[in-house]
Amino acid sequence: MECELASHARPGRRVVGGALVLLLSGCVDQGVVPGTLDVSTVPTPAHLVSGGDALVRVLVPEGVDPNDAEVRLAGRDVTQMFRELPPDRLQRSQRMLLGLVTGLAEGGNDLHVRLGSAEAALTLTNYPIHGPIFSGEHLDPYFCLGDLASGASGEARRFAIGNGDVLEGTSQLEHCALETRIDVVYRTTGEEPRFAPWPAGGVTPTDMADATTTEGQTVPYVVRLETGTINRAIYQTAALVDPDAPAPTPWASSPGWNGRLVYTYGGGCEAGFFQGTSTGGVLRDNMLSLGYGVASSTLNVNAQGGCNDVLSAETTMMVKERFAEVYGPPLHTIGWGGSGGAMQQLLIAGAYPGILDGILPTLTFPDAISYFIDTAECRLPLRRFLNAQDPPLPDEVKNAIGGWAAWEVCDRSLGPRPNRIGPDDCPGPIPAEARYHPVDNPDGVRCSIYDGMRNVFGTRPYDEIEPAPTQPFARNPQDNIGVQYGLEALNAGLIDTSLFLDLNEHAGGWDIDFRWRPERAEGDADAIRIAYETGRITSGGGGLATTPIIDERNYLDHVANFHASYYSFVMRERLIRDNGHADNYVIQRRMAPLSRADENLALMDEWLVAMALDESPPGAEKMVRAKPAALQDSCWSDDGLEIVEPAVFDREAIFDNTKGRCNELFPPHAGARIVAGGPLTNDVLKCQLKPIDPADYGVTLTAEEMGQLEAIFPRGVCDWSKPGMGQVPNTRTWLSYGPSPVNRYQ
Repeated sequence: MECELASHARPGRRVVGGALVLLLSGCVDQGVVPGTLDVSTVPTPAHLVSGGDALVRVLVPEGVDPNDAEVRLAGRDVTQMFRELPPDRLQRSQRMLLGLVTGLAEGGNDLHVRLGSAEAALTLTNYPIHGPIFSGEHLDPYFCLGDLASGASGEARRFAIGNGDVLEGTSQLEHCALETRIDVVYRTTGEEPRFAPWPAGGVTPTDMADATTTEGQTVPYVVRLETGTINRAIYQTAALVDPDAPAPTPWASSPGWNGRLVYTYGGGCEAGFFQGTSTGGVLRDNMLSLGYGVASSTLNVNAQGGCNDVLSAETTMMVKERFAEVYGPPLHTIGWGGSGGAMQQLLIAGAYPGILDGILPTLTFPDAISYFIDTAECRLPLRRFLNAQDPPLPDEVKNAIGGWAAWEVCDRSLGPRPNRIGPDDCPGPIPAEARYHPVDNPDGVRCSIYDGMRNVFGTRPYDEIEPAPTQPFARNPQDNIGVQYGLEALNAGLIDTSLFLDLNEHAGGWDIDFRWRPERAEGDADAIRIAYETGRITSGGGGLATTPIIDERNYLDHVANFHASYYSFVMRERLIRDNGHADNYVIQRRMAPLSRADENLALMDEWLVAMALDESPPGAEKMVRAKPAALQDSCWSDDGLEIVEPAVFDREAIFDNTKGRCNELFPPHAGARIVAGGPLTNDVLKCQLKPIDPADYGVTLTAEEMGQLEAIFPRGVCDWSKPGMGQVPNTRTWLSYGPSPVNRYQ
């Protein structure tokens, strides 16, 4: 097993032949003598391919004729499936063969390659196109497009293809499958350009625009749009094609494709259990017009994929494999998306490095689990208590306790919704009769994000549920034992001791169904450990240590939006803590809805190309050396003036974070845990406790007040100088929770 793990634990990475690939280890079948031959699958690891086929790349040793190659799959000669690739887009001299090997059986498939005096072997482990691979057992129940109705009218749900047609799910097969279809659209000219269906009969439209790619090619603006199902999700890919030329192949892709892929992610964070009706968007003019390929899937929209980044990563890998089998391996893949789309990018890049080479998050949240620390505590302990005071508390007092720019952030944005850690907040597509109710329907679908990720967190019964549960409940890591709400506000003189004590005495917590109770909430110890060990709490380690990141922060604090700007600083602080720097993380701030999306896409491409051309070993130094000089922390004033200065969050000035010109324009605010004394990393699920110390308070506490504190916190209060309970560095990547035997978690 040690040899197998070594061959699949990503022992080395480099850009070869226009793709980020694994280097073949020395672990080959017995009886085959390995030479200097380098064989690998692209862009998917050999032990994780799907759909019955795989792209295999062979590096040709110097002085060897590639026409002498012999390739066998399970003893069958498949040499005819291989062709020599033309020089890659970066004009590197390495010669290589690429083969689209088809007819793979499910499970292991032995591939043997001989070229000159060198030979090598590789096992291709193939999974069904409907999955799963490493995400764990499929969610059940799972409602396909044809199973669902939307709204009170009960109308059938539809997936809009983008050419005017829709998919209705009436012809779906097993595993929610739909027939793959290829459509062609073009971009119109005129005052309101749009994508229009290619006319029947192939007559060139008179209003067709041209596109000029990043490589300087001017081509007709015609897009091949593929729609199908992978991993029970509806996926789409799009790229420029020549309508008069043969269909693209991995050896001869369209001249309009610039060799790059952008993978888009949609926002939100809701329970899964259903096939969605939208992707992160593939008909994107700002990408396609420059020659980028674009791909996405309904499971890459966080509001449809159950907020399950492992499932999103698996789906990304599978859809990217499909894209490469049509057009060829991409030179690099760039992530794109905001809010829940930012969560997915950061989590995937950290836990499954190599799927995304660079990421462009906007409205950043580092991850879902730590974000729901803020939302859970706003919804129950804080909102419930603060809104019940008579006479009413001024909003500025409530803001001081929560750290928000305005009380509306909690009262409107976070308070009523989202209730993502509770089982009752089901999205509309899940039929009402199928939803969980502790009395009326105890076997129904539990719509908490933890139940949607039960493959990761595991399940356990809870004996405090009445009546006793009839189905296993997912473990929940949320905890507020020892948290002193409003501590920093008390020390800053913004609230008085009486309110501080009253708040903490009556804050309470929640049960497994996220119903308020007077006792504080105790997180499941195994769930807390799992959240850290598996990377569900994003750290600065794993793949994120060497992933280029451009974080464009559209400022929304001033309009009481829950996309608070401090979350960008939270992510940066985790990188600094774990790596000693955050040189791969650029923060840009400007007023919404203004955007530098196009400029940042070009800069990310420049960054990744520079890394690919640098032949030094991979690592942080190489990544930082390749970063374009134009990429620095910046902000933009309303009149378009760029201000270049380091983005700084002053932990000691959380109520007046205005140091620096950018912070004056866009002051970052905080969250309730930071006001409670927590670290800027905002990733302590359950704090270690310490005895109450009068020196921690900026006011003098009377003996009676000390007695009250000790009664409220009989086990002690949070010691924020220490890591959280169960908090360990995330050093393992490519974990499997399902059939894949490699790197299986527990």
